[in-house]
Amino acid sequence: MSDCTSHGSSAGTKITKVTKTTNNYWVFVLFVAVVVFVPARQPAAVAVAAQQTQPPTQAQQRPVFRGGTHFVRVDAYPAENGKIVEGLKAEDFEVLEDGRRQAIESFDFIRFDMLTPEAERRDPSSQRAGFDLAADPRYRLFVVYVDMALSKSSGAFVANDNLPQIQQPLINFFERIVGPNDLYGFLTSRNSVKDLVLAQKTSVTVSQIQDLWRANIIDRDDADETLWACASGENELLKLRHRADATYGNLQDTVRQLGSLRQERKNLVLVTNLLPRWLPDRALYESLASARGAVPPKMGIERGRITNDNREVVTNDPGAGNMNGCISEAQRLALMDFEPRYRELLNEARRQNVAVYTITPGGLQAPVTIAAQRAMTAAYNDLKSLADETDGIAVTDTNDLNAGFRRIADDLAAYYVLGYYTTNTKFDGGIRKLTVKLKGRSIRARREYRAPTEAEIAAIASGPPPVSAPVEKGPPAIVGEPAAFRVSRTQPVEKVPLLEFVRADRLRVEWPVLAALDRREARILDSAGKPLAVDLPVAEKDDGKTLVVELPLAPFARGVYAIELTAGSGGKTERRRLTFTMK
Repeated sequence: MSDCTSHGSSAGTKITKVTKTTNNYWVFVLFVAVVVFVPARQPAAVAVAAQQTQPPTQAQQRPVFRGGTHFVRVDAYPAENGKIVEGLKAEDFEVLEDGRRQAIESFDFIRFDMLTPEAERRDPSSQRAGFDLAADPRYRLFVVYVDMALSKSSGAFVANDNLPQIQQPLINFFERIVGPNDLYGFLTSRNSVKDLVLAQKTSVTVSQIQDLWRANIIDRDDADETLWACASGENELLKLRHRADATYGNLQDTVRQLGSLRQERKNLVLVTNLLPRWLPDRALYESLASARGAVPPKMGIERGRITNDNREVVTNDPGAGNMNGCISEAQRLALMDFEPRYRELLNEARRQNVAVYTITPGGLQAPVTIAAQRAMTAAYNDLKSLADETDGIAVTDTNDLNAGFRRIADDLAAYYVLGYYTTNTKFDGGIRKLTVKLKGRSIRARREYRAPTEAEIAAIASGPPPVSAPVEKGPPAIVGEPAAFRVSRTQPVEKVPLLEFVRADRLRVEWPVLAALDRREARILDSAGKPLAVDLPVAEKDDGKTLVVELPLAPFARGVYAIELTAGSGGKTERRRLTFTMK
């Protein structure tokens, strides 16, 4: 059966669902995306952080349980003339795992609307809230990363800063693509992954983009602070390698962070002219050491301070900084091999199901020397390879950056999700290669996933570990009695005296904290009191006086369930349980 559902102008997501007939078993997703672990006759985990009231898609609903197998989801992107082909059916696709054909059990088409007014967007209340929200696969998730140091192109005499060319097209991209079902982050090479905040509103980000060129010219970065004392002849080369090293570190951290949020597709838009694959440069290190007459570090006391660099502690001479410290950092940078860094980033993006879209602010270039032409060609080919190998798109060799961003926006506008029970039932943690074909022709799609291990399956199926301390009885002394609230995006949070809910609801449970806690955990029980294999995070309010559990109810079938909190303080342990009914 096929149907098409629209959730109104504010929902922004249109979904076509094709689902095979299922029974009334408890159905839910453990890995919200590529792999769903299915231990024999045990329900899997509830998808977290869904903050919408529309019915779940087939991508959120749980497959029928089959002992000794697991469920895999693959996102696919059949495109024609730069746009996703719509109107396809499950029988048009073929999924191969390690070369073996798999039977498609679920089929979704998800499309996102664009050009949504900012007034209809809502920012998450905190960084943690945004990460929790990103676990819901109904949100499109992407991060834009602008490399300020490597967004330069070679000119006839001096390098050209290309950041001014990218600013307005990048602003237009955000205003065109972001809707109420989007979560985006914006980072530059001056940030770390700790600065990643997911949002929907774009006013603050637009201000940051408009300030890129000024910040790049005027503000000092970590390379300036670390290497300012090095020999002036090699200083800029060292700074460039330092910034490239930081870029690789930031990109890998960002990819891992995105991978930790969910298993479904995530997107990284990388704005840069270069992702270097430089080899070690021994000559650079030796020239620096020779220019400064470097000697081994000297241990001792210098002006009352224990030091190993023998530097002038108090000086106004800009050339009298930490010489040996500079030499040490120069050695690390000059002898660094960037080729493995490139491969590691590419492989990590594939493992974490992060599609990388690359766009070069330098656009169409015409270097004046043969060496510069070869360097530019190699740099652009590396960016194309990174995009191709992660199922993204590379926008290079064009000065129409607005059109380039439109290509990326069109590619992110829709996708198909194909689900199947793998015929490979070995829980060995190995990498499984995936191929998706459309009417016999291979198309862009998820390329691999990591199979679960036996230990992971056992840990999920066993639920929380038993509590070693005895459970106290009598009046509450550690946590108080729970209170239940109904949460909605469109209505204020409502405390509910009658614990009856429907699948469109979202349930929040709060417990007052009466003593300093050293442990806390929550689990979901079925009507027979048996724990379900569900990861249920317990949060604290900022004041530390309230414990909070919040979860979407879309995956729950009709029946009676309970949320049980176990909290401990010293040698005491208490349990509090809230029972609710799904209608």
